[in-house]
Amino acid sequence: MADFRAIAADTLEKVEGYTASGDWKPWKTSKGMEIVYKDSSDFKGKVYKTMYELDASPERILDLIWDLEKHQKWETALRGGMENVEEIDENLKVIRSISAPLLKGLVSARDFIDLLGYKRYLDKKLILLYWRGVEHSKYKDHVKGCVRGSTYPSAIYLYSVDGNPNKTRGVNIFQLEGHLFPKSLTEKFMPNLQFDWYEDLTKAL
Repeated sequence: MADFRAIAADTLEKVEGYTASGDWKPWKTSKGMEIVYKDSSDFKGKVYKTMYELDASPERILDLIWDLEKHQKWETALRGGMENVEEIDENLKVIRSISAPLLKGLVSARDFIDLLGYKRYLDKKLILLYWRGVEHSKYKDHVKGCVRGSTYPSAIYLYSVDGNPNKTRGVNIFQLEGHLFPKSLTEKFMPNLQFDWYEDLTKAL
């Protein structure tokens, strides 16, 4: 059985390494978000860093992401649904999420089995959500109609803004392999997911 707590600790270390690193290249600024990117050290692809602000407290945003029943109602990319697969403890669990087919069915639905957790850093006024792909016995085999995607260490940093408890400064670290071909389609499609995510979350607040 996988040591999910050890995987969680390693994920935190990796996302903190990305956050502290330099050499990011500009990709796009739009819809209130700035996106930069660099080569991933976890797979042969890109890792994206997005920066934005939201008109809600970090706790409110945490609730909308962590509670899967609420989450699947607002994130349009996950119209296929979300499921709690296994609860490790109160702030660590294994989840399954399913994307909707794209391009009128030319791109099949993707499913992801991820370890999702969060931590509070009171000294930094920060809530950190983090996740990465894992294997789980319940979904050892691929599900018919879905292509299994791979998530690499990713995170959402939610900083409370001084003097305004109902405002959050966010930083996302995002990297996944959706197995889209050609590779140029992947590199165009993945960053756009972040714009859609931000727009969906803004509407839900």
